[in-house]
Amino acid sequence: MRHTLPPPPPPPPPVPAALRLVQTVVAGRWRATGEELYREVAALLGEGAGKEFLVVGAGDGVTVEWLAARTGAAVTGIESDRHRVSRAERRHRSSRSPLHVTYEHAGYEDLPHETGVFDAVVAEPPLSSAVNLDRALAELVRVTKPLGVIVLLQPTWTSELPQATRELLVERVGLRPHHLMEWKSMLRDAGVVEIQVQDWSSGGPARRSSGSFRAVEPPPQLTWHQKMHIVGRAWRRWGWRAARGALERERHLIEELSRQRALAFQLITGVKWPHAIEK
Repeated sequence: MRHTLPPPPPPPPPVPAALRLVQTVVAGRWRATGEELYREVAALLGEGAGKEFLVVGAGDGVTVEWLAARTGAAVTGIESDRHRVSRAERRHRSSRSPLHVTYEHAGYEDLPHETGVFDAVVAEPPLSSAVNLDRALAELVRVTKPLGVIVLLQPTWTSELPQATRELLVERVGLRPHHLMEWKSMLRDAGVVEIQVQDWSSGGPARRSSGSFRAVEPPPQLTWHQKMHIVGRAWRRWGWRAARGALERERHLIEELSRQRALAFQLITGVKWPHAIEK
């Protein structure tokens, strides 16, 4: 009788207190871009009346409904978290919005659609949580029509952090950033051409060209409640010896991110080439 190994256990959930602080350091730099960023996305997609767009990593559906309202397209949102799909559907029903939107639960590596059905695809940051990112990108391209637009909104590494620090960050935010050259290489391998990049780390090209940079704020400080939460979680998982160093690890991570600006946020666009790519 052949025995198979059990599947690996799921990764531990992030520390909520530290997660919020990391988001303050990392995502806080992009929060001010907000609607300005998505107006740029809508402009890249073009007028959508009679077209179908796909948003991968749709979360609670905010982007899906905003793009549907802005472009007039029928927009489908794919989300790997079933609970977030349910919340998006409930919110849409309660709003009684006439927008043509649909939500689906599916893994990013296996999209539940035929080949070449969407006029454009937008991949939100949760795409970076895919176990097999190469396959997920290939799926994005597969479901896009030839010469259709593909838009990625993704975090990228900007400095050579130690591997241990990177893994702490990945655990905290639930995403695995890649260097910009890696994103470009994966897109080319998937059959995307005319790749263009806009750096939105400091609020987008327009804000950067005007010299309006946001000041780098000092690292946020852990509150007493957050410290107790971090130590308690480490003690439950690894024992008291590990718990004693847990606070220092969290402080080091937050300071490292603040000082080195280890992450950037890129808007990457390209076009699906209608012919097979020679490799």
